[in-house]
Amino acid sequence: MKKIVMMATAVAMAAQCGAIDLAKENWKVPNWCPIVSEQGAVKEWIGKTWSGHCQGMCVSSNAIYFSYHNQIVKTDWYGREQRWIQTEIHGGDICYWNGKLYTGVWLTPKTEQWSAAIGVYDAETLKPLKLHRLDWHWGTDGITCMDGVVYLNMGRYAPDKLGHKNWYGKFDAETLKPIGEPFVVDHGEDSSCGAQNMTNDGKYIYSSYYTLDETANTPNLIVYDKDFNVVAKHVYGWNHGMDVVPGGRDGAVRFAFCYTPNWMHSRQKPTLPMQGVVKFAELKDGRFVDITRYGVFDKQIER
Repeated sequence: MKKIVMMATAVAMAAQCGAIDLAKENWKVPNWCPIVSEQGAVKEWIGKTWSGHCQGMCVSSNAIYFSYHNQIVKTDWYGREQRWIQTEIHGGDICYWNGKLYTGVWLTPKTEQWSAAIGVYDAETLKPLKLHRLDWHWGTDGITCMDGVVYLNMGRYAPDKLGHKNWYGKFDAETLKPIGEPFVVDHGEDSSCGAQNMTNDGKYIYSSYYTLDETANTPNLIVYDKDFNVVAKHVYGWNHGMDVVPGGRDGAVRFAFCYTPNWMHSRQKPTLPMQGVVKFAELKDGRFVDITRYGVFDKQIER
C-alpha cells in the first residue's frame, strides 16, 4: 500500500503550530513544521530494483506535490495523502501553474536513447492531460512556469565536461508549442547533469544543480532573469525539489525545499520507503537560513 504519512511527532507539532495566513489569500500552511512523504513503489529498471528519490516538489495554496521517478503524490499541507498516480520513467521536476502540473520527462531507460517530453496533469485530480513529446534526444528535468511560459531545462551541454553550460527551452503553457529554439546558458559553475529543479518568484528564475562534489562549498543555485542572464549564485546543497512560498519580508524570498535523506547518489542502494522531507528556508542578502521549526522530529531525519 502506497501512502503519505506524517510522523506522530510532526503531527503533534503541526497541531501546536496551527495554521497561519501567509499574507496571500487562501494560503494556510503549518507554521514551518517539517513534512514527510513516503512512497514504497519499486520498479525493475536496468536489471535492478529501483525506487527513485524525490525528483522535485511544488506547492499550491492547499497542496504539496511530490514527483518521484515513477509517480506523483499529492498531499495537504500536513503531509496527509490526497492522490497518487503512477507515471512514466523517468519523471523529473514538477511545477504548478493555473490549476495544472507540469513535469519534465525522460521517456526511456538509460540503456536506450533518451527521449524528452513535458507531462501535464490536472492538479486537483492528478488526471494526465497531455504527454507532449519533444523533438529532442536528451533528457529534461528542471521546470517552472511564469506568465504563461514554461521554462524547461533540456540537459547539460555534452561537450562541456564541467557542466557549466546547460540547454534550456521555452514553451507556451497552454499549447506547449516552443517559443524559439533551445539555447545554451553558461552559469560558470561546476555541476553534473542539468538543472535538477527550477522555480520562480514572478521576476527571477531559481535553477539548482548537483555539484561535482557534494562536500565542496560550490554555488549550485543560480538566479536568472527572464532572459537567462545570471543575477546571483548561492550555495543550496543537494536538494531534490523547491518552490517559492509567500511570507518573505524585507526583500527575503521564502522557499519550501525537499530532499531524500535515505538516498543521495546513485552509488547508494536505496532503502524503502523512500522519503521526501519538506523544510523551509529564507534567502536574504545572499544567505540561506533554515526557518523550519525543529524539536524531537529533526532527530529522525538528520542525514
